[in-house]
Amino acid sequence: MTMTKFLGAGLLASAFALAACGGAPDADADGDGTISQKEAEAVLANSDLTIKPGEWENTVEFVDIEFDASQLPAEARGMIGPMIDAMRGQKNTTKSCVTEEQAKEPAAEMFSGSDAADCEYEKFEFAGGSIDMAMSCTDPTSGTAKIINKGTYDEDSYAMAMDISMEGSEMGAMKIKAKSEGKRLGECAK
Repeated sequence: MTMTKFLGAGLLASAFALAACGGAPDADADGDGTISQKEAEAVLANSDLTIKPGEWENTVEFVDIEFDASQLPAEARGMIGPMIDAMRGQKNTTKSCVTEEQAKEPAAEMFSGSDAADCEYEKFEFAGGSIDMAMSCTDPTSGTAKIINKGTYDEDSYAMAMDISMEGSEMGAMKIKAKSEGKRLGECAK
């Protein structure tokens, strides 16, 4: 799993938080102290929704990226360093149409950054317009990531700050700070 897939897992989990309403006091159904993928999907399946269908604009910004270049082979340092520098401050904006059907039943796949990744949630709280989530993902080929999402949401918008710490990847340890914002623009174009 690449840095982008780990980041994607955090963003998609955050998108779930946006889509669901109310607290998740029973998210840890088996009481083992962590919230598994299946438990998170059960919360999704039983939750009310607060997003409106329509055209949504979503923006992700890489606020900061830190990594130890000494972990890279010498020939890669000259390429990776400038690539990482170019990502800082970069914004990626996309638009998507959320249909009535999608708004009623968001896909459980929203959680998965990769089919091979194993993710557990240490914290899964969303209620009253507030999001506070923490998750850990492990990929057998790319290492582990700890992802923390905090933010706010309502039925027409959301804003989140994300902190991601990765270890065990071929690029060594990395820390990523990102922001994700979304807003409903109106009806979907026909």
